[in-house]
Parts: sequence; structure tokens; C-alpha cells
Amino acid sequence: MGTTKVDQLLPDATITSDFDEKLTESRKNELLLSALPGAEQTSFAGQRVIRYGDNVIFKKQVTYLGNPWPGFKKRIQIPNTWLHAKSAADARTLTTHFVGIYHYNSVTIFVDFTPDTYVKRKANNSAAHVATNDLYQAQTLGIFSRSDRNGNHLTSIRHDYFSDYLRGYVEKQHPSITTFERFNSEFLTGNRINALDAVKEMYAANWPDTFQGEWPGFYLEYYLDSFLKKYELETSIHFQKLKDHGSFDFDLVFKQGSRVEYYGDLKASNASASGSPGNDAEDLKNCIDEFGRFWYIIYEHDTWRSRDNGDHATIQWNEWRQSVGHLPRKGYDPLSYWSRFKEAVRFTRMFILEVNKANIDVVFEDFNQGRQADGSARALKVMIRKRNIDNFLIYSTSDN
Repeated sequence: MGTTKVDQLLPDATITSDFDEKLTESRKNELLLSALPGAEQTSFAGQRVIRYGDNVIFKKQVTYLGNPWPGFKKRIQIPNTWLHAKSAADARTLTTHFVGIYHYNSVTIFVDFTPDTYVKRKANNSAAHVATNDLYQAQTLGIFSRSDRNGNHLTSIRHDYFSDYLRGYVEKQHPSITTFERFNSEFLTGNRINALDAVKEMYAANWPDTFQGEWPGFYLEYYLDSFLKKYELETSIHFQKLKDHGSFDFDLVFKQGSRVEYYGDLKASNASASGSPGNDAEDLKNCIDEFGRFWYIIYEHDTWRSRDNGDHATIQWNEWRQSVGHLPRKGYDPLSYWSRFKEAVRFTRMFILEVNKANIDVVFEDFNQGRQADGSARALKVMIRKRNIDNFLIYSTSDN
């Protein structure tokens, strides 16, 4: 048994706090063999493994990472002996799997850590990390796959899917992620986007908020909306710039036919920021209570600030706004918004983050927005902290 109460998953995918169970070698073998009819225990390159056809399975128990880490952080230890054994398996054209076994109560989930990055590391005892959300996704969906911030790839699989997974019979990719992969091939190019080019493009398309100072986020909205319309993808993902009365005030609606599956929001964030402001805390909670999950789509960008380059871009932007008839309430000012205006950005990376009932209390911290202009308190919002990203990361990619 563990000595610290941490996240544990129940059969209905709710989270409780309890100690890790200690799995003996025979119990780990029993759990694998029960999920893989026809598999056998054997020795391979000096290691006790499970053989399932051409698959060689090395196994460890998934346990809490340890103090002072939060309870959602879990791991297995990959010994150096596994790396040598993998070389022997490769020589015989066998497929190696570094598998973590999570077991609590009647829940069994297998986590398949792709060996490649760990082999390159060649550490004597390397930790492979997994989060509560990875287990939650497997328990609710059957199978879930992602890459972490260090480039390690892991797939979590509910026990009844494990045999089909090893035989290649199950689909690992969410269809909405496939849509964003298509979008990224056009948008996430790594090219520098100059402010005036972006706002003129939005203006030509009559996009709302064209004249706003924080143009990168609005340009991202415009580009995604145009992409979904161009390829007739709005039946599955709809960008709602103008929200319907009585509906949730979020950017994205994910649909299955005419039915709303869940909502999401689109964010542009400076790559150097430690977090990204989220939505109203109460609205977000109500949305998750009703639909079970919520997606944040975050695009990070490098930033060039106009103030670091003589404010030339700020002046050009204000002059252009005046030339097309936009006059701010305070009148024309060539240096309006000078301290925050972005001369250009380069979108470099995107994340899809899922908030659900398993992680909502962990991954968000209260973010007080301060006060309104009249002195009244603003509604409490939440902050997406990047240090906790692995517990709600669904998908990530970069421009390289």
C-alpha cells in the first residue's frame, strides 16, 4: 500500500482519494493474462515478460509519483534492463511494449509508453509519467493516446480494449482532433504574421472585432471560422461568434448530428505566459455538469511588441483605423494602445485541453479579474496553469 492518499478511479469514472494498492508480480501477470486470451508468461532477454503473438510486454505498476507532487501525477520506472531487452526484441522483429498497470478496486487500465524516447535517454532508471486524466479518458472512452510536453507518447487502454489495441483493431484518434490537424496544416506554419496584414484581412471579410487591440486572438477566431466554412465542417464543429440567447457563451460547439456533445473555447496565448485566462468559473462548472467535458483550444505564439521597435506598428495601425472610418470614443491618438500592441506574432504550438469531472478541481485555480470601472467586483474567473497541463492535455503539436 502507498503512504499517501491520491487520485484513484472508480468504475463510473469518478475520482476518490485513497492509497495505491500494491500489486504483486503474480497479480500483475494475472491482470494482463485475463485481458489477453492466449498470452503467456515467459522470459525474454533475462526479463520476465508477457508474450502475446509478436508482442513482448514489459510491465510495471502505475503508482503515485511521490511528495511533493500533486495526487494526479503518476508514473512507472523504466529500468535500463528493459532498454537492452528491447534491442534483442528488435533483432527478432518483435514489437516491444513498456506497459504500466493501473489497478484500483475493479478498475484496470493499461498504459502503453512508446519505448523510443526512453531508449534514446538510456537512463539507469527513467520515470515514465501518466496523469489521472489519462486514466479517466481510457475508462470513459476505452482508449486514449497523446504525447506529453517532453515528446513521450503514451496510450491508456481500458482492460477490455487491450487485446484489440495490440492487434491494431481500434481507432485511437478523436474525429475532432483530425479536423484540427487539418486546420493546423494551413494555420500553424510558423510564419510571422504582421498586425496590419492580419487586421486588413479581417476587415475585408467584415469580421467583428477587427479594430480591437488584441488582434491575434481575433485573427485566430476569423481563420478557424473561415476554415470550417470552407471545408463544410460546421456540422461537427461550429464557431459561434454571435451566441444564441440562453446558450452557453463559449466559442466552439462540438456536435454529433443535431446533438450538442460539448462546448469549447478558443484562446491565443503568449508562449512565455505561465497561464491563460479562462472563463467564468460558474458557467464552466455548469457546462461540465451538463455535458461532462469541455475543451480549451490554445494556440501559443511568439510575440514582437511595437513598443520595442519605436512604436511604428502602433502608429500605422491607428492611422489605418482612422483611414477606414474607425474613430475611438476618446478620439484619434496615434499611440492608442501603445504599451500592449503587438507588432507581429508567430503561432508556434497548440494544445487541446479537456476539463472534466475528474480534473476540474485540480487544473484550475481561481483568478480574480479585479474590479469593473465603476468599482464593482468582476465575476470570478479561472486560470489555466500550464504547470498542470499533463492532467488535462488531449492533444498537442508544434510548427516544427
